[in-house]
This record gives sequence, C-alpha cells and structure tokens, in this order.
Amino acid sequence: MIKDIINRDDFTVARLNAKLEPWQVTGLTDGEGSFICTVTDTLKGITGTTVNLEFKVTQKSHSTGILYELQEFFNCGSVVIDNRETDTKKYRIKSLESILDKIIPHFESYPCLTSKHLNFRDWREIALIMKNKEHLTIEGIDKIRKLSSKMNKARSFEDKYNYCKYSLGMTTLPNGEIEVNFNLPEHWVQTYLTGESMFYTYLAEKKSRDSVYQGCDSSLELGQNSHDVAILLSLKNFFKGGYIKPKYNYDNLDQCLNSRSLNRYVLRNTESIIKFVDQYPMLTRKHLDYLDWKRIVELKSAGFHKTEEGLALIKEIISKVNSGRDS
Repeated sequence: MIKDIINRDDFTVARLNAKLEPWQVTGLTDGEGSFICTVTDTLKGITGTTVNLEFKVTQKSHSTGILYELQEFFNCGSVVIDNRETDTKKYRIKSLESILDKIIPHFESYPCLTSKHLNFRDWREIALIMKNKEHLTIEGIDKIRKLSSKMNKARSFEDKYNYCKYSLGMTTLPNGEIEVNFNLPEHWVQTYLTGESMFYTYLAEKKSRDSVYQGCDSSLELGQNSHDVAILLSLKNFFKGGYIKPKYNYDNLDQCLNSRSLNRYVLRNTESIIKFVDQYPMLTRKHLDYLDWKRIVELKSAGFHKTEEGLALIKEIISKVNSGRDS
C-alpha cells in the first residue's frame, strides 16, 4: 500500500486493492466529517414537520478518491458535489436504514475523539427516535428540536472543552506540567493529519554571534479550535515532542476560552515526522505536498540551502506546494 501511495499521482480515484481501516474512517470524520440534523416545517405529515439526517465527509475535488473508499467501506451512500465555489465534494449517507445499520454501529465501536462525538450522540438519539416512529408525533418532534438545537455550532464551548478534557484524560501533574492519558491509534492519527495538517518550510536569514546565515526550518502544523486543545496535547504525547501555541494553562477553562480561537500544534522534529508518514502515508493529494516537503528536508540535510542554486531550488519547490499546487 505504501508503495502505491508514493507512486500515485491521481487522488480522484480509490486505491486499488486497498480498504480503509476503521480508525482511519473515524480520524477522517474527526477532521472533515459532520453529523447533521435538519428539521423543516412543511404541510406534510401529521406534525407538519419533516426531519432529515445526514452523515457527510468532505474533500477537495482533487482528493475524491478517499470519499469513494468511504463509500466502499460502508457499502452505501453516494459521492456528490458539496460546494462548487470551494470545489469540494462530499460522501454522504441520508438513508435512515443505512444510518442505523452502518454509521451508528461504526462510531459506537470507533468513536470520534474530538468533541464531534457529542454531535454523534445527539444525532444517534434522533435516529433512534425516528426508528421508533416517534418523529410522527408532536412529542417526538419536540425531543428532536431540543436535541438538534444544541448540536454543532450551537453547542457550548464549555461542553466541548470538558468532553475532550475528560475523555482524553487531561490532568495537571504536581510539577505543573499538563498531560493526557490517552494513546491515539496510529490509523486515526494518519487520517486526522491527512485532513487537518500542513507541511511547512520557513526560509529566513538568521543572525548568531554577529554572523548571518540562511535558515531553513521545516515543520508539521495542525490547527484546532481551542475547545479541543486536548487533542493537540494528545498529538504532542503521540509524537513525544512539539509544542502548542499560544501557551497558557490548558487545564483551565477560562484561559482556554480567552486564548486564540484556533490553537496550533507544531512539530519540528523532521525525523519523527518522516518516520511516521512514510509508514502511514497521507491518503489524499496532500501526500504530494509531503513528498516535496521531505525533499526539502533532504536538501537541507545535504547543505544545499547554503548554496545559491540549492536555495533557488527550495524556493521553487515551496512555491508549488499546498495552495501553490492548485495554481
């Protein structure tokens, strides 16, 4: 599988003879998925209200292959256009039968590790209400309205923060350090990074003891809403290094709430990054960005960033990765 990924240049189709692992599905969902409930008042039905559930995972059009792999994994659902302006597609399941038989059992066995699990729990309860036909009653619709009214963006910061904090075991040690007592599954990390991370290289002249030299610093970085900062701490624990910015007492709700809305995990240990990604490749076109990033790391290791020709080559590579690859 690793050889197929490395030699792959078309990520719009599914991999040959490869099947997603369960934790890969959950990691991708934690990064790019949603559990959606839509309640619409109509003239149809006893209550005059319709309820629609949807599970979806989005990707840029250039990486739709992984969506077809999700379709194959669950053996149901469809891949359709999500947003023409952002050039995104989505894998979606709207059938209540498929939701009950395929989606709910999967996420009960391999739950989301971010606060997105709270949305799943409410979404699952709504699905069970619909299974029992209670949504055809006024009382059932009232239950569904109450549940859906606190999902996704409507959910409180405190609820999301506390869920991640306690489910991942965030604690403050006697020496003041903060740690998490949860070991992330490798396949979850693989697809969560596939969806959420970026490979960066920073070029800048630096000064040391009155001498100027060319800096070339590479990193893996991942942003996460501050209410899920425990996930970033879990990644720091997983890779046994890196740091989170901004720095504050992550075990304090008020400080977390007043920090930047987006916290960031930064890992500069290129050896650790390469060791992991070579074993667990990115499953979207982001893997091409990784390969270019890795090439820059190798050029720096050989000292090419100190030469005019090598620096020009590194700059050219940087201009064609991430958003530059689209243009």
